[in-house]
Amino acid sequence: LMMVVEIVAGMIYGSVALLADGWHMATHVAAFAISLFAYRYARVHAANERFTFGTGKVSVLGGFASAVGLAVVALMMGLESISRLLQPQPIHFDEAILIAEIGLLVNLVCGLILHKGGHHHDQHSHHRHKHKHHHVYQHKHDHGCAHHHHHDHNLHAAYLHVLADALTSVLAIIALLAAKYYGLLWLDPAMGIIGALMITRWSQGLVSDTSQILLDGAVD
Repeated sequence: LMMVVEIVAGMIYGSVALLADGWHMATHVAAFAISLFAYRYARVHAANERFTFGTGKVSVLGGFASAVGLAVVALMMGLESISRLLQPQPIHFDEAILIAEIGLLVNLVCGLILHKGGHHHDQHSHHRHKHKHHHVYQHKHDHGCAHHHHHDHNLHAAYLHVLADALTSVLAIIALLAAKYYGLLWLDPAMGIIGALMITRWSQGLVSDTSQILLDGAVD
């Protein structure tokens, strides 16, 4: 719902930063759909003999696909921002700022939910891992295992999507306030470019982490 509001408001009120925020939020739908599919697919095929080493990499593949989606959105944001930088358009500041603030609030709430979910997931995985090996390695392994947490790249990718969108919301608010009170209209598309570059950097890191696992690279 927030995605639709931001995209429509961005077009009506002429803010490329708000429009970019809305389009990036659209990738959440795809990212979360990938996450849900990965978890469901891994669970359904957990006992399938075709998967010689289990379905653990399905989640990693979901994270990789999500990272590619981030990169595509960053490219679209950059191109749109450059276009608006060369051909400025009038902006309805008050309305655009209000929408951007609501968008930021929505992203912060979503980020908090995902952060709590990830923390709970790590604790649950850690508990199962300890219980499974307790009688084999006893105290020695139990102590070493206390510092280990299973890292879910799929959940991490979804969390990064929300953080990236929260960033674009903050940048949009800053740009709109500066343009309204100081006449710096170029900041609106400039913030879109900065946001695109930062999202690209996050995407690159996630692609690097997940591809290393998918290609059976050396363990860090």
